This record gives sequence, C-alpha cells and structure tokens, in this order.
Amino acid sequence: MRKAILAAMAAKMRKIILATLAAGVLAVGSLFANPTMAHARPHYYCHDNPAASQQTHDRCDQICDQWEAEGKPHPCDKVATTTTTQAPTVAPVQAPSVSPTEPVQPAGKPAVVSPPKALAAPQQAIDAAKAAPATRVDPANPSAPATHVDVNQQVQSVVNAHSSNVNIVTAGGQTLVQPPHWTYVDYDVYHRPALYNPLTEAMTFRYFYGGAYRDVYVAAGSRVVLDAATVGVFPFTAVGESYVTSGSFYGGAWVPPEGWTGPPPSDYTPPAPPAVYHDVSAYVPADNQTVQVGQVTAVGHDDSLPAGSQDMFMLDDSTLAWGQATNPSDGGQITVNKTQSVPGVGPIDNGSFLVALAAHRQPTHSWRPWVLGGGVLVIVAGLIGWLVIRRKRVSV
Repeated sequence: MRKAILAAMAAKMRKIILATLAAGVLAVGSLFANPTMAHARPHYYCHDNPAASQQTHDRCDQICDQWEAEGKPHPCDKVATTTTTQAPTVAPVQAPSVSPTEPVQPAGKPAVVSPPKALAAPQQAIDAAKAAPATRVDPANPSAPATHVDVNQQVQSVVNAHSSNVNIVTAGGQTLVQPPHWTYVDYDVYHRPALYNPLTEAMTFRYFYGGAYRDVYVAAGSRVVLDAATVGVFPFTAVGESYVTSGSFYGGAWVPPEGWTGPPPSDYTPPAPPAVYHDVSAYVPADNQTVQVGQVTAVGHDDSLPAGSQDMFMLDDSTLAWGQATNPSDGGQITVNKTQSVPGVGPIDNGSFLVALAAHRQPTHSWRPWVLGGGVLVIVAGLIGWLVIRRKRVSV
C-alpha cells in the first residue's frame, strides 16, 4: 500500500515538473517571438542615421513592418533625435518681463513631469575633480581639444547604443531622450562658473554664448573655469563616450587680469541669481494639456520670435523650452510651445515631450522577475520530486 502511494505521488510530481518546464519554455520563447517586448527600445536611426549599418536598417525595417501588420503603433519611421540644431537668435541675457495675469487653472491636478536623475559619480572622484587645478577658458573662444569631437554625431552614437546612462522614454507614440542632470558646476570668488568632471571619461560641453554655439572639452578628473562675464543662464549639453547629460551655468562674472590673486574690486556687483520658480503649471497648446514642472528657470526673452514663444526657460535645469511666462511665480503658470530635451543638439518639438513624459509610467512588473520566479518554481518542484523518488528508493 505504501509503495503504491509513493508511486502515485512520484507520478504526479513528474507531471507537475513537466508542465512547469513547458510553461517556462513557452513564456521565455514568447519574449523573443514578440517584437514589442524583445525590442522595447527600437532603433532610433532606421532612416535618418547615415552611420547605421545595413544590418541595423534591415532589422529595424523588419520590426516596423511586423508592428504595422499587427496594427501596433511604433516609433520606427524616421524618428528624429539628435540630427538637427537650432540656435536662439539672441544670447540669453535677461529674464522675461511679462505683466502678471491670473493663471489659467487646469481642471483637476495636472500630471507631474518627472525630473531627470542626477548623473552619479563616486564622492571621492567628485571631491578630487572639484579641487583639481583649473584651466582658464574664454567661453566665447575656447581652445580646440587635441581630439576633435563632433557633438551631434557623438550624442547620436551614445543614444543609438542604448547606453544605460541615457533615459529613453517611449510614450504616446514618441521616442524621447531625457538626459540625466549634470550637477557638477561650481563658482569661484569672482562668480566664474567652473565645470568639473568626476567621470572616468572626457566630456565635451556645448552651449550658446556670444552669438554662437561653443564647445569646451573637460578631461576626466579635471576642471575648467569660464570667464563668463555676460549675465544670463546658459543651457548646455555634455557628451562623452557613453554619457549624454544636460544642465546650465550662470554668467555675470568679474574677469580678473592675468596674475590677479586678490578678491574682486569693491565696485564689482555680483549678478542677481536667476529667477527660479517651483511647482509651475505648464500649458502645452499642441496637446491642449497642462502638466506640472517642479522647477522653471527664466533664461531669456526674444522679441524676434513669434508671439507666445518669446520667453525661454530651463525646465528642471534639463530641458530648454520656449513659450510665454503667463504668471511666472511659485505655483504659477507658463505656456510652452516648443521644447528641446537635449539643449543645443536635439530636435525641437511642439511641447508634446512634456506631456509624454508626464504620462509615462515605468511598468510595475518586469518580465525578468517573472522568469526568475518561474525558474525558482521549476527548481523547487524538481527538488521535491527528487526527494520523493529518493525516499521511494530508500524505502524499497
């Protein structure tokens, strides 16, 4: 009787093990058979990237064709990323001056735009780079580095490589690049901005200054000080071999003569800090939606631009935006008609970037824990079955 019971239990466990293994194989196989999951980050340069290989083009076209046949929305066709550059017509030197009006209150609480993460580095490397000897740089005429870096092409390469240091957001049929925030900016006694680099690779900073875009090279572990006498907020994008990041620095420094070691003269008046507002509602006419931005910095005002797009802002010190300062204040309201998520490098859209970011939510469940859990279940079931069979043999 005991042998019969043990035999029945062993047979039942074998069925459970086989069924579990089959389910695991089918589940894992579906991940590779379903392009929506296996290619959650489709190629970004199917057609617009001249550097992409023919294999990349062919593979992307296969994915796009399959998604189209299945009636799924996809961002594969000619998705613009970092192929265009549009400069502002004037240097950003003054805060917008707009007569305050009553803010337009959105219906209900607007969705919040998640700010980018700060670019991380070891504290020891941060301290060392911040204390490194400074290389003095004229921001309007920086020296060319020993190795030339094509910023547009390098940003494109990093994004195309799906670097873990770049946040790619797919939402609302758009493929968006949200660079992490560069926080490694300091100011000396003359109020000159210093860019220091705690990373293990060199970074090239692109910003608009003196009527043109400029590139400044900062080697790994080093620091440069900019003689930025012009008052204003200057957005930048920095790129390395595997990083794309964005931020800004503030000008208005007193530029000391060569060999000067004392404090600035008594008649020098440090510039007022830039106007920074918090928890601001941003209305995007293109989507007829209002979202909330945690930090809005006034960059400048340009009367030559179309009405409604004459004010420039940095949103969360990361995204450059054009619009109107309807009621610039904490908890106030702005209108956003254009955004550039990679300042000075990326494409300029109609503000939908903010709406898509606010709507985007990371998935609450990932296939990796599911597969790992299934694997653990298979192992546990197999172990139980082995113990039952072993006990049967011992009893015999």
